Amino acid sequence: MEVTDAIKQRRLVREFRQDPVPDDVLYQIIESARWAPSPFNTQPWEFIIIRNSETLKKLAKFAPTIECNAPMAIAVVILPITAKYPFHQQVGEPEHAGAMAVQNIMLRAWELGVGTAWATIEKDNVKQILNIPEEFDVLTVIPMGYPMDEPPLHTEDDRLPVEDLMNFEEFRGVSEGRIIIY
Repeated sequence: MEVTDAIKQRRLVREFRQDPVPDDVLYQIIESARWAPSPFNTQPWEFIIIRNSETLKKLAKFAPTIECNAPMAIAVVILPITAKYPFHQQVGEPEHAGAMAVQNIMLRAWELGVGTAWATIEKDNVKQILNIPEEFDVLTVIPMGYPMDEPPLHTEDDRLPVEDLMNFEEFRGVSEGRIIIY
């Protein structure tokens, strides 16, 4: 699968088969995550693989934006960057790098036939469940598994035109109807 195809074809999955994702597939997915860019190649992430059904149920209570029956999940833990340039921590660089690792996870998983979703989480509660130290952050918990059904493809009508998203040299305002209210 070409990168552009993976980007355009990837979909959020909420209904999963209960077939386990084999370890060799999981390793390929995490292998892709570790190649995400990060400030000074700090790689400020750790991944917690969660397969225990009781833990998944506990976590689901603190992911209010997504309901699903995934057989597993990956929590993305963000480590602080405290070395050479402390401003990286102050401006959120570790979280940005973690988000790029998540994108790699989602794209590689989709290429391998595994569905994912980004879950917005109540971080403090998730950290407590997963025993994550106070000085670390948890970016998201990614539900993961083989899709029950293949969700419909996105179409060009689902996306804004490129020219509505571009400004040159300086911000000139958003196109009409771009303020997002949901």
